[in-house]
Amino acid sequence: MLHFARTGETPVTEFLRGRIQGAFGIADNHLKGRDFILGARPTIADISMCGYLFYGDELSLSLEPYAQLRAWLERIRALPGWKGPYELMPKQG
Repeated sequence: MLHFARTGETPVTEFLRGRIQGAFGIADNHLKGRDFILGARPTIADISMCGYLFYGDELSLSLEPYAQLRAWLERIRALPGWKGPYELMPKQG
């Protein structure tokens, strides 16, 4: 809503921001001592979760406080054959 509808902060976006910060905190803590969500190698859990985190500006929430989550995203990027969402979208023009 903040990025596409340009609503500015509303009670709804404040509530949702709190929810996502809580979820990021849980994921960050869960990743301590693990390379991927379920252990040493990626699973569908990693792929399904990372889809929400590769949209840069649209995320509108800094990942700076979440060191484990940022390191996990780098491990996802390093997977053989990995392509980010914008790389997979058809080129316009």
